[in-house]
Amino acid sequence: MEPVLSTYDGVSELFSALANPVRAAVVHRLSDRPRTVSELTDELGVSQPLMSQHLRVLRTAHVVTATRTGRTTTYALSDDHVAHVFLDAFTHTKEHEDTDG
Repeated sequence: MEPVLSTYDGVSELFSALANPVRAAVVHRLSDRPRTVSELTDELGVSQPLMSQHLRVLRTAHVVTATRTGRTTTYALSDDHVAHVFLDAFTHTKEHEDTDG
């Protein structure tokens, strides 16, 4: 029996959430340690409103979690699986950079 395509909706949503350079960079940074919104905007050189939009996409896809302490929100990866998926993909693309075009 063939699997129903809807079985793969979650996987597609995960890869869709990672399919933006800013969001990929956020996940890469968070694979090291949790960070505040201010740290992420400073490290990646994007505006706070733009960062908030990207973090919303990552939260909706269950890639990151947010913890609020007073006025500060700290983001972390939801679980180690997200880091493994991202880091494996990142390593794969780096291995093939020299062989492209």
